[in-house]
Amino acid sequence: MGTIQIDGSTPKLTIGNATAEDATILFDGNAQDFHIGLDDTADDLVIGVGSTLGTTTALAIDENANTTFSGTVTVGVDDTGKDVKLFGATSGSFLLWDESADSLLLTDSTPIKIGDAQDLTLYHDGSNSYITNAVGALKIATETSGIALTIGHTTSEVTIGDNLTTTGTLTVGSTVISTNGITMSEQWRLTTGFTGDATPIASNWEQADTDGAADLGSSLTESSGVFTFPSTGMWLIMATFRTNYNGSNRSAYFTIDTTTDGSNWSAAASASQGFAQSESAETYGTGACNFLFDVTSTSTHKFRIGMVVNNDSTTTSGDSPSQDTVFTVIRLGDT
Repeated sequence: MGTIQIDGSTPKLTIGNATAEDATILFDGNAQDFHIGLDDTADDLVIGVGSTLGTTTALAIDENANTTFSGTVTVGVDDTGKDVKLFGATSGSFLLWDESADSLLLTDSTPIKIGDAQDLTLYHDGSNSYITNAVGALKIATETSGIALTIGHTTSEVTIGDNLTTTGTLTVGSTVISTNGITMSEQWRLTTGFTGDATPIASNWEQADTDGAADLGSSLTESSGVFTFPSTGMWLIMATFRTNYNGSNRSAYFTIDTTTDGSNWSAAASASQGFAQSESAETYGTGACNFLFDVTSTSTHKFRIGMVVNNDSTTTSGDSPSQDTVFTVIRLGDT
């Protein structure tokens, strides 16, 4: 038999007679057979591979016009695609694969939802873009070590709406800030006064421990007036002194001395005072100096306090619990 042609304005070909049985049109190919048929048991119209109905179904259409594809679906060919549009239940809401833009497009407020309970949502509402997460933590670039994460343009303003916790180094501009804030601070005072010079002031130091004195973190250690830091970092040293003498023509030169090699010392900061006696009595004076010390090694970077006076009878005051001659150290951040 050759060509079958059905003419007419409304031609119709009926296969079957409404009985409970399958109906099949078979395409008997040279290397591969294909079929189109009615699977009466499932009430599906199927297109499949092979000569037997229902053995290798590629596409099935059920009685509700639902379509099931059993194999890979390809739309267009490489370098010549086609648009694919999926509509939602809301008017104007759809997803479009735009082949000319090589992009997947979603309308405003049409979200992408991920997870069994759709906990992760990405969408744009026409004004702003959102990434929301309903359960658990929202983790970005956490699973692979060494992956850099950039947020915002160099001219952008980034707002943190709640607490910010870091487990690494926090850098603001070119300044490194400690990830844990201030982790160490304390005060030391001279308990007993002395006369004359002392470079360093090698004895009678104690950590302030009265009148509600506070300290934070690990303490400095002291040996013969040389102080060792408990850790590396940016350390702020703030020192004040008090002197007295009953006479004229005196001055005091107070220093914070540092070393970066453990042996060679220099005056990193200093304060001085000098005045004449205004009456026949003890005259007192005070001074202060500060230094921000970049301590890169606790074994080589140390400091001490020194005093040089013009008159050997000048007294540098020391007392406990009074803090006449005292210094404060605060660790501000990482080196």
